[in-house]
Amino acid sequence: MNPISILFDNKHDAATLTASSQQSPPEYTQVSGGSHLFRTLGIENETLTAYLDSAIYMTKVVIYGHNLSPAGTINVELLLNGNAVAETGFKGVAELIPLGRFRVGIDPWGGHDLSGLSTVGFEAVFEPTVANAYRITFKDPTNEKSYLEIGRVFAGAPWSPPKDMNISFGVNVQNKTATRKERTEGGSLIAIGKGSWREVTFSFDHLEDNEFENFIKEMNKTDDTTEVYISVYPEKGGVIEAIHSFAAMRQDGYGTTHNFYNSRRVPLTYVEV
Repeated sequence: MNPISILFDNKHDAATLTASSQQSPPEYTQVSGGSHLFRTLGIENETLTAYLDSAIYMTKVVIYGHNLSPAGTINVELLLNGNAVAETGFKGVAELIPLGRFRVGIDPWGGHDLSGLSTVGFEAVFEPTVANAYRITFKDPTNEKSYLEIGRVFAGAPWSPPKDMNISFGVNVQNKTATRKERTEGGSLIAIGKGSWREVTFSFDHLEDNEFENFIKEMNKTDDTTEVYISVYPEKGGVIEAIHSFAAMRQDGYGTTHNFYNSRRVPLTYVEV
C-alpha cells in the first residue's frame, strides 16, 4: 500500500489562468463553494491552462468536482516555457461501469462503479518534473449538459512519508450530515435540512525525527482554514481510494507526542470542504 499523500501547498491557487471558453471564469477553480464552478461553453477539446510565477517540481494535478460523463477523457500536460515536458495522454475520468453492464473485451477487468459518490475527481500523477505551467484538455462529446464544469484544481508536489512511517491502522472515516430527524405530533418521522461531508481521522504513530521535521514544515504552510487535497490510499483504485480522497481542511490545531526515542506521534482530523 502506498503511503498517504497530502498536497498542502496548492500552486494552482496563485496561478494565472486562461481557458479556451467560459460561461463562468476559470478563477472559480481557485475557490470552493457550490456557486463557484468553472463552466465551459463546449464539451470537446476545452482547455484550462495555468501559468506559475516560477518553475517548480510537480508530481500531481487533481481535477476535483467535475461533471464529465463516463465517456469523458482528460489529458494533463506539464509545460516548461511553453513546451510539454510530460503528459498523461487522454485518460478516462473514472471507472464507471454499472453492475450488470460490464462488456467483455471492452471494459477494463476489475472496473468499479463510482457513479454514486458525491464528488468525482481525476488525478494525474507524474514523476518529479520541472514545470512552470500546465494545460488540462477535456473531451466529453456525449455530455448531456452540453458544457463542462470543474469545481477545484489542485497542483504541486504532495508530501508523503516513507512507507515504514505511514499512518497506523485505525483510519476512521465518518460521513456527517446536516439533516436532523424530528417526530411530528402524529408520530411520523420527518427529515429537516440536507448536506453531507466526510471527516477522516488518522494518526502518524512512528514519524522519525527527521521526517517529523519535514512534515511539520509542510503542514505549517497551511492552517486550519486552508484547503488541502488528501488521499489516504493513493493509487489503490476503486471505491476505497475514492471515498478516502477529497479536498479538506484540518479540523483544528494539532498536537504531537514524543512517544519513544527518535519517534513522534501526530493524530489529525481533516474535514471535507
